[in-house]
Amino acid sequence: MMRSVLAAVLFGLFIAGSVPGEPPIDVKDHRAEIREALLKYTPIGSTPKDVLKFISEHLLHQDESLPLVENHGATGPGAEHSTKRWVKSIRLYLGHYLDHPETFFLSAPVLMQKEVTAQWAFDDRNRLIEIFVDKEAGVY
Repeated sequence: MMRSVLAAVLFGLFIAGSVPGEPPIDVKDHRAEIREALLKYTPIGSTPKDVLKFISEHLLHQDESLPLVENHGATGPGAEHSTKRWVKSIRLYLGHYLDHPETFFLSAPVLMQKEVTAQWAFDDRNRLIEIFVDKEAGVY
């Protein structure tokens, strides 16, 4: 009896944690973890149309417009030394967070904000070949 109750609770938690429309993307996660989460929804081989559909359904806020498919390879720190930048890309601002918010309580507070972006890189056949996640710091 106790096992079946425990199994039901665990199953309910599993279902609650995998609600459609709510991808588990936390901008505070490490870049590799964000990339892996994005790959679950837009696997290698996806088309730009697939990626834009995912973005529009799961990542855009009401006041944001859909990003464009750019006719150049991925850019930025994550893509800089990669051979998988290729010929087309989609760039999306994922969000930001305060890095080390405890510094706010110092006598001279310095707020460090991390801005997080993702780029989907496509080959000349319009197939996803890589996702790059960048975090850039700024002082506020």
